[in-house]
Parts: sequence; structure tokens; C-alpha cells
Amino acid sequence: MRLSLAVKFNIVFIAIFALGFAGSVFFAQRALETAAREETVQSARLIMEAAAATRAYTVDQVTPLLANQLKYQFLPQTVSAYAATETINLLRKEFPDYHYREATLNPTNLRDRAEDWEADIVHKLADDPSLKEYGGVRDSATGLSVFLARPIRITNEACRECHDTADRAPKTVTEVYGREHGFGWKLNEVVGAQVVSVPMSVPLQHARRALEGLMVSLVAVFLVLLVALNIVIHLVVTQRVRSLSRVADEVSRGRFDAAEFDAGGADELSLLARSFGRMRTSLAAAMKMLEQ
Repeated sequence: MRLSLAVKFNIVFIAIFALGFAGSVFFAQRALETAAREETVQSARLIMEAAAATRAYTVDQVTPLLANQLKYQFLPQTVSAYAATETINLLRKEFPDYHYREATLNPTNLRDRAEDWEADIVHKLADDPSLKEYGGVRDSATGLSVFLARPIRITNEACRECHDTADRAPKTVTEVYGREHGFGWKLNEVVGAQVVSVPMSVPLQHARRALEGLMVSLVAVFLVLLVALNIVIHLVVTQRVRSLSRVADEVSRGRFDAAEFDAGGADELSLLARSFGRMRTSLAAAMKMLEQ
């Protein structure tokens, strides 16, 4: 089967594009996954900052206003950890994939008790006072998960009023949570960690969407280039080669009066056409000499 120059060119161009496309997708996928993971971590930091701001607001402005109320009734809304958790739970209605926990080794409210993997994080933060933030990827029951954690450190002596000993704690607190847990906290001690976790599927999904968009863009650019290059090849090469081939065919049949091929330009085809023109002239002269 004879293939035209245009078909051969398209085969070569498509093969080169396929190799380049495969390489681009391979490296782009890694880069996009890394970028998506970093974007997810940044979003986790925003949630962490929102929780920290809620804690600070509760401690500085809410708790002092209701300090006397604690003698008669305990309101969990005045506890910074409770306020932060409830606030982020409201935020999670818009961002359900982001999970926030005030994971504590010995909490007053048992819903904040650290799970085994969270306890490991708390111990790591406690063992290294210079570690202000710790993150990574862990294997959970639902698959891989990205997490970000910051230490919860007791820096306010007022916090120890409820967490020093059961005897010193307000009676309204022990009536709600009991006297068995949530006590013995020490000043400057890391008692827990703020933990934000996100399923790894979230950044991977973002990366997949970006990769699909990139692939569609690459294919679209390739198709535009293929059409444009085919037009250029037709005008610059194929059309001129066909004209030259037609003239050469007529000359081979002894028709030396065939129309001259336009050899304008300085490229290789133009040089070939001028060489062919000289050969035709020489061949025509030689034939006339033989006829004499």
C-alpha cells in the first residue's frame, strides 16, 4: 500500500504527540497530586485557624462574662474546646470532607477522648516542644487520609480551675462530667491536639479533575496544530510536489512543451524545481540534436 507524504507526516506527528502526551500526563499527574494535596493542607490550616480564633474568643470574651454563672449552672458553651468543635461542625455543613477534633488524652467531655492514632500525635507533639504543627498521611478504615495537627497546651492558669483536681473543680462541672476524668492537667503541658483530617480521595479527585482538563486542552491544541500543519504541508510541500511530479510525467512522455513549474523561492523544493528545469532544457536540446 502506497502512502502519501501527508499520511506519512500525520503518522509521524501523531506518534510523536502520543509519546509527548503520555510523558506529559505522567509528570503532570504527579505535580497535580502534590499541588492538590498542598491545597488541601492549606484549607485544613484555615479550618484550624478558625477553630483557634473561636477558642481565643471564647476564653477572652465569653468565659469571663459568665464566670459567676458557673457557680450555679455549668454551660458547655463557655468551654473553648466545645465552642470550637461546635463552630467547625457548623462549617462542615459546607465542607463535609473536613473533620475536626479536639483530641485530648484525659478530657472532661469523653467525646473529645483521643483515639489511638490521635494519642500518638499528641505524644509526638508533647515530646517535641518546638513542633508547632505536624501533618502527614495515615491509613484509616475508609482509606488513606491527610491530617494536620497542632498541640493544645495549657498556658492559662484559669484553665486549671476546672482541671486541677476533682475537689478544686466547680461542683457544677463534676455534676455534669463526673470526678473520674479530665483532671490532673499541668501548666504548659500538652494535653491534646487540634486535628483536621481529610480523606486522600479529596485531593486526588481535585488532581484528577485538573488532569482531565489538561488532557482535553492538550488534545484540543494537538488537533488545531494537526489541521494547521496539514494546511501548511499541503500548500508548501504536497501541492508543489504534485505540480512538479505532473510536469516530470509529461516530460517523461516526450512533451517538452509542458508548462514550466513555478520555482520561486529558495527552499529545497525550489532548488529541485530549478534543477529539474535545467535538466528538461538539456534533455530537450539533446533530443533536437538526435533528430537532426
